[in-house]
Amino acid sequence: MARKKPIQSFTEEQIVFEYERMPCRLLRLDPNRMEVTIVPLENSVERKVPFAHLPKSLKRRIRPVR
Repeated sequence: MARKKPIQSFTEEQIVFEYERMPCRLLRLDPNRMEVTIVPLENSVERKVPFAHLPKSLKRRIRPVR
């Protein structure tokens, strides 16, 4: 069986970006499912989004090529 990777938390880093014309904050990255948890700054409702839908500049910042 494949080993599960731990979920990365970005709550302390305060990463803010624009997603669907709304400012959002990045909370967590689940590398097993390749999903991120974000919170829009306006309504504070958590939402899961596929990693592929994030802006390229943000992808490089949270998942640098190793």
